[in-house]
Amino acid sequence: MSALIERVRLTAAAKQQLSTLKRRTGIEHYNEIGRHALCISLANKTSVPREALSYGGGLEIDWKTFAGDADATLTNLLMIRALADEGTAEPSAVRMVLHAHLHRGLSYLASDPNSLSANLLTPR
Repeated sequence: MSALIERVRLTAAAKQQLSTLKRRTGIEHYNEIGRHALCISLANKTSVPREALSYGGGLEIDWKTFAGDADATLTNLLMIRALADEGTAEPSAVRMVLHAHLHRGLSYLASDPNSLSANLLTPR
């Protein structure tokens, strides 16, 4: 499954949101915040509106680092969502769904510091 997704690409805006969430929560690694953001968005049954993402000034994270021990689980969730949203689980559709949902999830977390999702990230 690792050949399906090799790198996770983030826009400059998403990079800034990650930095803000890292500062707000004290969570050290972007990949931990990113996994949470991805799952928050995947839990929303609505499709992410298509938009052209510009990755200039952003960052890339190796998929194995991003997914960690959840590699197979996240890949399967993304394939299921790609089938539902795009009608195919072709690698390009899976990658598109990953990036769309990751960016939407980061926006959710960064925009509402009082949301349950943001509170889950706050150390106790």
